[in-house]
Amino acid sequence: MDNIDSNDMVHCPYNKAHKMLRKKLQQHILKCRVYYKDEVELLVCPFNKAHLIPEPEYVHHTKSCIDRKIIAHYQHSAPAELNEETRHAKIECEENWDNDDVPDYDPDAYVSKAKVVREAKGLFPAQRKAFIKEERKRLLNEQSDEDNDNEEAPTKSTSTKTSTTSTSKSYRATPYNISNRRR
Repeated sequence: MDNIDSNDMVHCPYNKAHKMLRKKLQQHILKCRVYYKDEVELLVCPFNKAHLIPEPEYVHHTKSCIDRKIIAHYQHSAPAELNEETRHAKIECEENWDNDDVPDYDPDAYVSKAKVVREAKGLFPAQRKAFIKEERKRLLNEQSDEDNDNEEAPTKSTSTKTSTTSTSKSYRATPYNISNRRR
């Protein structure tokens, strides 16, 4: 606490017994405003919102506020003049994006055509099954489950050879039937 400057310490406008660092004042004011809302009526300075002033002192404060000179400087200063050094040539452009008749971006339309795995969230079981079936068709260009039932299901080979390169292995159907995952 030895390295704290006396200018960094400020008093609370609601209770002068409260002393804190200037950077903590805004947080503290929020707490004290709730606690002292019925007891103390403070007005906000038009030049600095951190200045809360009792009503009798308000007129005097607005005339002598330290931050008033910052606002007055900008009100009374002349606007900057443009000369040849600060001007630049007008940039001409043949393209105008406002004139293009391009349809709005539709994320649902994009996802329905892209190779993106979607999840069915918040759906009832029957809706979820229908969604998974549609996703399977969309991602793998498969036939529907009814058409697959008519086809012969692949079966496991019952050969006695213990070859690891057997090509007639059975694959378990997953909701998305990803071909590179063997189960």
